[in-house]
Amino acid sequence: MAESTSLQHRGEARGSLPTSLRVELVTPRGVIAHDETDALTAPGEQGELELLPGHVPMMTALKPGVLTIGERRRVRYAVSSGYLKVDLANDVQVLVEEAVLGADVDVEAARADLKAAEAEVAKWGDRELDGDYKNAVQRVEWAKARLDAAGSN
Repeated sequence: MAESTSLQHRGEARGSLPTSLRVELVTPRGVIAHDETDALTAPGEQGELELLPGHVPMMTALKPGVLTIGERRRVRYAVSSGYLKVDLANDVQVLVEEAVLGADVDVEAARADLKAAEAEVAKWGDRELDGDYKNAVQRVEWAKARLDAAGSN
C-alpha cells in the first residue's frame, strides 16, 4: 500500500514507468546544470554507467571523465571525481569537485595541463606513491576528461 501512495505522490499511475530523469550537476561553486532528460551516462569508479528513467535508487562514486546528459539531445560535461545519487523520485544528483561544459573547454590549456601532469607522473620513479603522486594522477585524469568532453583527444 505504501508503494501505491508514493507513486501517486509523484504523479505516476500505478504500474506506469517514469519517462524522464531530473538531473542536477553541482560543484562547490554551485549548480552547473539542472535538466529533465531521457538518459544520463556517467564515469563510475567501476566503469561507465547509464541511467534511464525508472532506475533503482543508488549511490556511486565517480572518477574524472565525461558526463553525458540526454540520449536524444546530448550535452557533454567534463567532470572530476565525486558522487552520483539516484532517488525513488527519479531525481539524480551529481556532486563533483569540478565540471565544465564540453563546448566551453579551453582545449589548449587542457593539453598543456595534461603534458605537465604526465611529465610529473613519469618522473616519479621509485619514490613512494603518496598524496602528491595521487594529486598528479588526478590532474592527468582531469585534463583527459576535459579533452574528451571537448571531443579533442
